[in-house]
Amino acid sequence: MKRNFYVFMALFSAIIFSVSLFYYLQNMDEPVVIETKPIVIAKADIPARSIIQMDQLEIINIPAEGYPQGGISTIEEVAGNVLLVNTKKGDWMIVPMLEIPSKSYSDPFISYEGFSLTVPEGKRAVAVPVGLIGSVGYKVRPGDRVDVLVTIDIREEAGTRTITSLAAQDILVLNTGFQNGSTSEETLNTDSCILALTVPQAMSITLGSERGSIRLILRNPVNKEMYTETPIDPSVYFDSDYFSHY
Repeated sequence: MKRNFYVFMALFSAIIFSVSLFYYLQNMDEPVVIETKPIVIAKADIPARSIIQMDQLEIINIPAEGYPQGGISTIEEVAGNVLLVNTKKGDWMIVPMLEIPSKSYSDPFISYEGFSLTVPEGKRAVAVPVGLIGSVGYKVRPGDRVDVLVTIDIREEAGTRTITSLAAQDILVLNTGFQNGSTSEETLNTDSCILALTVPQAMSITLGSERGSIRLILRNPVNKEMYTETPIDPSVYFDSDYFSHY
């Protein structure tokens, strides 16, 4: 009697195991469905402060669970805007990376295409002459922030005095000029940088470039310090407090 009971329990357990294994294997065969959403990405490298073109973009699908805040799903929402940062091929396009130009569509005589859209509101695009030294060894690139030094000779009754002045700070570089059309390190030949300046800054720096020389100081993007330094002349080196101040 006991033997029959044990045989019955063994058969019952085998049936339960077989049914459980069957349903487990059935569930394994079913594909896992992952919800996805479209996002616009860069189809190629795009430099900062350039107007994004439609052929520079493409759309891919990514898991909705990891979708970035501010992600953009259509190319039309991105094309025509100004890119604020350097972007590599495959980078996602998100709203904080874009500067959307303000447009007054009520005026049909205003053009909304071209380099002028890269100029921030309230600023003017001004080209300043710089060479190897003035452009930090040709390391200044569009999207960088710079300070501007002006060195100029001042004529006085006692003679001519050379001064250096901090003419502008935390200035956005809109573009750089390349004489030979190449951007490679070996053939780079920058003779100008285009800066985004207010009108008073443009007047001051233009005077300095016409009567003296310009030198750019490259900033770290996170450095937002502002200084109120007075112009200096060679007499500063004879000041007994030179090292305590500088």
